[in-house]
Amino acid sequence: MKRSLIAIAILVGLVLFVSGDLCAAPFYQGKTVRITVGFSAGGGFDLWARLFSRHIGKYIPGNPTVVVENITGAGGLIQTNQLYKGTKPDGLTMGHPNGGLILSQMLGMPGYEFDSQKFIYIGAANKENIAFVFSKKSGITSIDKWRDSPAPVKVGGLVPGNFMDNMDRMMKEVIGFPTQIITGYKGSNDVIIAVESGEVAGGNSSWDGIKNSRKRQLETGDMIVVLQGVRKPLKELPNVPKMIDLAKTDEQKKLVQLVVHDANDYSRPFAVPPGTPSDRVEILRKAFQETTKDKEFLAEVDKMQLTLDPATGDELTTAVASWAKMDQTTKAKLKDILFKGEGK
Repeated sequence: MKRSLIAIAILVGLVLFVSGDLCAAPFYQGKTVRITVGFSAGGGFDLWARLFSRHIGKYIPGNPTVVVENITGAGGLIQTNQLYKGTKPDGLTMGHPNGGLILSQMLGMPGYEFDSQKFIYIGAANKENIAFVFSKKSGITSIDKWRDSPAPVKVGGLVPGNFMDNMDRMMKEVIGFPTQIITGYKGSNDVIIAVESGEVAGGNSSWDGIKNSRKRQLETGDMIVVLQGVRKPLKELPNVPKMIDLAKTDEQKKLVQLVVHDANDYSRPFAVPPGTPSDRVEILRKAFQETTKDKEFLAEVDKMQLTLDPATGDELTTAVASWAKMDQTTKAKLKDILFKGEGK
């Protein structure tokens, strides 16, 4: 009897020990974390998401597997809507949405089924830092050639409202360059392919994406960067004009500041759905920032000649919140510029 009681006590102890060990196991152990991207493979968003997927797992307790999922359509809107309302807020899915959609939602456009201020921002690795590139065979080899073109110049876009199309609209509606926007492409890489084939004369994309995927064409002069949308010239493009340089009036400068410069600050966020447990948010935020300092991650960034300009989740939250305070008159003006003719 005594031996039986001892055996039972040992068994109970083992059960409690194993149960306690299981309870102590990290939430992410043995799980898979998804990073969703709203564009096709090969573009800037996809590039950065895959770069993070290769390194961030080592900084998440439990070292989960991290994969990238491309959810294309509507210029990233399908992915962003899904992240907000169709994704379980369990910390296992992190999205990399297009910041231009954040602006469009704040302007009150229909179909944007998310609230930018309710997303929980994890961080950002860089900014959009757009550059307009044209094929040599299009004849648009400088900003002057575009401005003085006798016919509208075809540029590629996705759908109204994303960052790329916002830049196209700014050039057409605010700066006043002769421009015909051809929409419907699934991602920036698809636009650049269309530039190569002659389907369109040019288009815009993140400078990191262009220089990484079209290095040879840039070196041979088959593709030419004629404009950049940044506050300060990018280090590789010291002599390429900035969009703000083309603005002639105070109103034009104000609009470029809002849509090009300010929106660039939150143009490439990583975020999780509202309702995600705070402890998992903190785990992901810390892991994200640690990844930006990781030696192997930084080696890849250097090898691909990318621009690392990280921001914290709190910094992104503040940037988005500041936009929400915009006056209604300015919002109405921007809505007319960025969505002119839509829904009519």
